[in-house]
Amino acid sequence: MKFPLLLLVAVSFSFAQWGGGGGGGKSINDYKKVSVSGRDIHVYAPSGLKDNSPMLMSFHGMDQDPNYQQSNTHWEAVADTAGFLVVYPRGGTGFNTWDISGDKDTKWITQIIDQMANDYKIDKKRVYMSGFSMGGMLSYHAMGKIADKIAAFAPCSGYLMQGPGRAQRPVPIFHTHGTSDDVVGYNNLENNLKNYRNQFKCPSQAEVENNHPNSENKATLYTWGPCENGIYVKHLKLEGRQHSPSKADVSDIWNFVKGYDLDGPIGASKPESSASAESSASAPTSSADAAKSSSSGGQIGPARSSSSRSHRSSSSATAGSSSAGHHFGVSSSGTQALPMDPSLRFVSVYKSSDNYIVVANAQGKSITVFNSLGNVVSSTRALGSAQKVYTGAKGVYIVKVGSRTFKTSL
Repeated sequence: MKFPLLLLVAVSFSFAQWGGGGGGGKSINDYKKVSVSGRDIHVYAPSGLKDNSPMLMSFHGMDQDPNYQQSNTHWEAVADTAGFLVVYPRGGTGFNTWDISGDKDTKWITQIIDQMANDYKIDKKRVYMSGFSMGGMLSYHAMGKIADKIAAFAPCSGYLMQGPGRAQRPVPIFHTHGTSDDVVGYNNLENNLKNYRNQFKCPSQAEVENNHPNSENKATLYTWGPCENGIYVKHLKLEGRQHSPSKADVSDIWNFVKGYDLDGPIGASKPESSASAESSASAPTSSADAAKSSSSGGQIGPARSSSSRSHRSSSSATAGSSSAGHHFGVSSSGTQALPMDPSLRFVSVYKSSDNYIVVANAQGKSITVFNSLGNVVSSTRALGSAQKVYTGAKGVYIVKVGSRTFKTSL
């Protein structure tokens, strides 16, 4: 494997500057050392870990090791509360590097997944990958090799320096990076992220959250989505952060990746069973109500989650519709009408009297509900003629039903 000598030198000199950042808590000695195909991993299983729990793998940087990665990130602190398995693998060369040009390490990762499924009965559809520096580069490399094994990726301070690769499928990405990184420069990050956003057909404009909470740095969170297959790409920009992983970021990473499995967004709760979905279904009270609901939805392509776009006035929507030849407006249910998709013309989305978002006439279609920040809050499949899919805080919500997208509010 070829790797730039300059980067290796930079990493070696920078290693002494990277503080431990542990601040107490568990150490790598609290992890179980396990051999997978002759190579070491360190495994942390929270007390009472249930079968079919998720797993997150955290990959160290060049010339580092699981001890350094764990002492800076402390993933076990999140795992104890959220209930998932944590794995810190060790690089396989004299410099503890990763194979980011071939398939030696990606094949090994699949062996880790298989062994952890055997030893801990993890849910193989909810395996997540995060990595720092060269571990972040490995994360991007894995998108093109084993995206069918990893549900979501969270690289930190690392991207493929020879240029972005081609992902096997649209994958959720949460990338953290410091603006003062002098090893893997921040200035080249946007070209990398833009390439993947283009691959995944993401919106061109990001929703920007200034002053995003972070215990170490002033942070800005950029969100693009929904992209193809309902995934999102996010970037956490950390002002003044140098080349370092941090426990300050792991909760944000977990809150993002946990919303996905290999099939796409899974939301905050499991899909309803057939019996509960049928019992909770609520149809429009009259044919007139059904007609109003049916006129309230349509296709808008990639939905925009920015609040400035979510709260467009009905007058501007109506003006835009006249040239497109479609009816726009706001129905009595409070749902903004959008262009009609003839293939799903009978689907309707509306708010019920008891403050639920209801989807009607969508049998067999996937349903995903996003809040105004672009986070998945519910994901299920339509089982009846009308189905309650979400209730929650007041605000604007995007509802994707198959290939059709609606905007509504609670």
